[in-house]
Amino acid sequence: MKKIAILISGQIRIFEKNISFFNDLKKSLPDYEITIVSSVWKNQNELNIFKEKYNIKFIDQIKEQDWSDYISQVKYVTWEENSGFKIPNVFHMWYSIVENIKLLEKINEKEKINFDYVLRFRTDIICKKGLNNLANEIKSLNSGEVLFPSNLHWKGLNDAFFISDFSTALRFKDFFIFLEKFIKDMRVFDPEYILYSFINENKFRIKIVNDFDLAIIRIEESKPTKIVFTPLRDRIKMKLAKQKIKFLKFKNKFK
Repeated sequence: MKKIAILISGQIRIFEKNISFFNDLKKSLPDYEITIVSSVWKNQNELNIFKEKYNIKFIDQIKEQDWSDYISQVKYVTWEENSGFKIPNVFHMWYSIVENIKLLEKINEKEKINFDYVLRFRTDIICKKGLNNLANEIKSLNSGEVLFPSNLHWKGLNDAFFISDFSTALRFKDFFIFLEKFIKDMRVFDPEYILYSFINENKFRIKIVNDFDLAIIRIEESKPTKIVFTPLRDRIKMKLAKQKIKFLKFKNKFK
């Protein structure tokens, strides 16, 4: 039986709707052995309830870092900044994901579990439709491919839910090396664009699950804090990225 590690990183959230989705997700993958591996912030309330609700086997508590120096270097943002995303939270989120992947690697080596796939899972999402399509898509997932749902930000490409094989997931450990250069090059700061650029420039391949729709449980509204401006090179690359994802979704209709 193949093994899937589900990574839950960062802030502890307990939403019954998400727990219901989480349980349905596990039921939809009966041919896989599923292990929950989590890296969460220290000194959070409800840690024991969280571990019990998600049946977490391996958990680590990590310390939040100060990203003020990096944040001060960010020059351009998209209109979604401070409404769809907050700059400090992007750094916190990816730090927790990277630490989660490092923990997973240690567990893989120490416990000799030999995970086949890794699923990034946020605890504030729900599934609207298409969950039954996921199992078949995972079976056809190759090394160097990253599997996304068919909606949310950028019509699928997002940081809330994605899947890859184990070796591909380990390559995400270099995310901050990439992010540091991304900021120094004064590219527009947008979480989906950053993720797309990391995937594209590492020559990963994007796959979209056909008609697998998710939704975010909580959405905050406010205004950007940085200059809203997209340089021409980023505008072109973002447009090409969206067209690429649109084409991948179109291909799914002929499967």
